[in-house]
Amino acid sequence: MMRKFLFIIISVFSLSFAFAQTPANWRFEQKDNGDGTIDLIFKAEIEQGWYMYNTDFFENGPLPTTFEPNSASGFEAVGKLKDLATAKSKYDKAFKMDVLIFEQTGSFVQTIKRVSGDNFKIDGLLTYQVCNGKECIMEELDVTFTISATTETNPADDKKPEESAEGSATDGLFVFLLIAFAAGLGGVVTPCVFPMIPMTVSFFISGSGKRREGIIKGLIFGLSVTLIYTLIGVLVAVFQSTDATDVMGSHWIPNLIFAALFAVFAISFFGAFEITLPGALANKADAKADKGGYVASFFVALAMVIVSFSCTGPFVGSILAASVTGGLALKPILGMMAFGLAFSLPFVLFSLFPSLMKKMPKSGGWLNVVKVVFAFILLAFSLKFLASVDAYFGWGIITRALFISVWIVIAILLGMYLLGIIRTSHDSDVKHVGPGRIIFAIASLSFAVYLIPGLFGAQLASLSGLIPPSDGSTLVINSGIASSSLGGDETTTASLGLCGEAKYATSKNRAPHGLFSYYEVEEAIACAKEQNKPVLLSFKAVTCSACKVMEATVWSDAAVLDIIRNKVVLASLYVDDRTELPLSEQVTSTIDGKVKNTLGRKLRDYQLSRFDVASQPYYVLIDHNGEILVKPVGECSLEEFLNFLNSGLEAFEKTSAK
Repeated sequence: MMRKFLFIIISVFSLSFAFAQTPANWRFEQKDNGDGTIDLIFKAEIEQGWYMYNTDFFENGPLPTTFEPNSASGFEAVGKLKDLATAKSKYDKAFKMDVLIFEQTGSFVQTIKRVSGDNFKIDGLLTYQVCNGKECIMEELDVTFTISATTETNPADDKKPEESAEGSATDGLFVFLLIAFAAGLGGVVTPCVFPMIPMTVSFFISGSGKRREGIIKGLIFGLSVTLIYTLIGVLVAVFQSTDATDVMGSHWIPNLIFAALFAVFAISFFGAFEITLPGALANKADAKADKGGYVASFFVALAMVIVSFSCTGPFVGSILAASVTGGLALKPILGMMAFGLAFSLPFVLFSLFPSLMKKMPKSGGWLNVVKVVFAFILLAFSLKFLASVDAYFGWGIITRALFISVWIVIAILLGMYLLGIIRTSHDSDVKHVGPGRIIFAIASLSFAVYLIPGLFGAQLASLSGLIPPSDGSTLVINSGIASSSLGGDETTTASLGLCGEAKYATSKNRAPHGLFSYYEVEEAIACAKEQNKPVLLSFKAVTCSACKVMEATVWSDAAVLDIIRNKVVLASLYVDDRTELPLSEQVTSTIDGKVKNTLGRKLRDYQLSRFDVASQPYYVLIDHNGEILVKPVGECSLEEFLNFLNSGLEAFEKTSAK
């Protein structure tokens, strides 16, 4: 008896704790700035292992933290909710992009402007999402601020909260700087720069002939090159803002500009024409350099940067394109500093040790090979930016299949070029192919072979950040049967359930892998009765990264797809769907007593009240009466999910037989 009593007490306590415990706890403060504006401050304490997305909006990305104040007299909103602390950069494989997150603590600010001296209240909806890599929880909180006629500043608010991710962006920044440094070294071996090394070093050791003077000139040259490139980064950083970060990463204008630049540089590198800056600029720099002395070292550096632009432009453009989407204001500066340091390093080393010049390979036809190799790479990346433009407008022209096909062709042509099978007009005769070209040719052709399965549904996870996501354009083969062709059955089934047209279907919430689906429970159960099948409830969100990973890695299995396609009725229940419901379909929550007026809020309330779970992904198999057939699962392995499906089917057969 005592054991039963303890079990009941523990169960009740656990259930109440499950309802009360959330991965994020909030505190709300306000601060009068003394200039007619007031900062509404939102502070979140985030559980260990969980993270929250920041306020930046990314097209087809995760759910940002937002605050929507209701219309009221007495104030005007100044802009939107902004980060108050520095967010950490994190690559999200599911969304195939860098996202910004807060761990442990997060803080945000919404500035308002007082338009009257009276007391007033600000009611608003705080929306956010927390994830832990395996599941995500979307939350909406009703927040109220009471603003008095004379709001005093809380001394504790005078300081910004401690940054939630102090040093948290170190890893991503370190990798970025390594790439920038490598790009600087790559710029040295281009045809515009490499032949100038002996000429430049001879300037260092000319004059008095003293080694000390040559070393000083070399160091001034290196610092000058680094400074010039750093100034370019400073200019970009000055015009960069938090609001512009996602624009540079997802808006069609910058992506189109980068695509055009990369394509033009590629065509130039193939030998069609030469790209040069105004000759007067280079001539003035050369004239200053001819005067000699330490000051001349700076103008030699300036002339080098100008003359080499036609070859270093793509490297610089790539670094700046990556830096402005990284969420760190100093990133363009640090990136260009690393590039300039690496670019000038060989010149400085040769000024310190002139004898190394004798061991340096002579310039010749191999430089043109390097230039053409860069041309192929630039051409491939120009398509990546074009794909971003296509995705922005939703044209569907640059499909996954087309993108992969073009990259395969480019990789094969590059391999053939390295083997001397094809040549450009500027190439010298290839009498024999050296080991270096053979190795790079093997790598290029192997890359082409690696891409081929992507045309047949392979995920190509290592390239997920570069190539378009699955869109139904590839030929997916399961158990020897092609489930979709270049026509794209995901498009044809976008608005269809198994028994006909699905209510609330949109292009954003269509089911993965071309599956038929419904988007509310009632329609799915009605179809299940007609088909005599169980219902698979898939609680998910468009902004849920864990849901996307689950569908990409587990649902893509042939056995899983066969069950979902043929043996159950799928209900894709998006808890972040903002579709406004008619009054007849709105419900009043039994949990908080509030009216759920959107489809997402209704489904989220249904999940929490029916299954005591608020996280996504969450999968439930139910019968025609809505009863659970088998223990629901969340994020799990392929074996666990298959066992969940098969156990549910067995339970449904037993139930139906009665």
